[in-house]
Amino acid sequence: MIIPSIYDPRPPAAAAPVRPSMATPKLPPGPNTILHYTRFTPHNLPMPAGPLKTAGWKRLTVKFQDQEVIAAILGVCQYGARIVYCGQRTAPTIHANLPTVDQNAAIVTQEIESEMRRGRLEVYLNRASLPQHYTASPLGLTNKSDGSKRRIHHLSYLTSSAYSINYGIPEEYRAIKYSIIEDAIQAVQDLGQGCSFIKRDFESAFRHVPISPLDSPLVGFHW
Repeated sequence: MIIPSIYDPRPPAAAAPVRPSMATPKLPPGPNTILHYTRFTPHNLPMPAGPLKTAGWKRLTVKFQDQEVIAAILGVCQYGARIVYCGQRTAPTIHANLPTVDQNAAIVTQEIESEMRRGRLEVYLNRASLPQHYTASPLGLTNKSDGSKRRIHHLSYLTSSAYSINYGIPEEYRAIKYSIIEDAIQAVQDLGQGCSFIKRDFESAFRHVPISPLDSPLVGFHW
């Protein structure tokens, strides 16, 4: 995922007040910055290991204009992101894995063991220990462009059923819009000469975001 960020590094004028016509224009809200739901909930539960560091994101967002978005990012770093599931769960639900995993089971086992060593997974020893809202969505394998296999976690399994995790998240909460090059060009034109254009490319970007322990049982799987 490519995340462009535009800011004006020029210091404010130290002499006479800046005329309104000369002031740096305020950029319009970027995509995915108008938030309609609770992004995080404070708690005292153990957090999974992950690469997001609150202190680092404080430094990265020091020039960002929208304080609400900054608060959301820092809250997710500390407490994990809520997935805003609105479906019903009265008992644990465990779906069978897709047939594709049987053909290359070693790939799945190796990846799961790697995630466990990094402290990113919580293991339940038996069905009796599962939370009431626990859901194990199917695992599967799909082909990558280089011929290798990629593990998928089918959170849309049973697409038209309330038993699907993605189906239980309202559409207005799960829609994502990406920045396009025209947005970056317009921002540079608005800010004018002397601004900086920075591009950051995060590999497996969505895996950088921790899920709140309050919701992690909804994205379970079995193996």
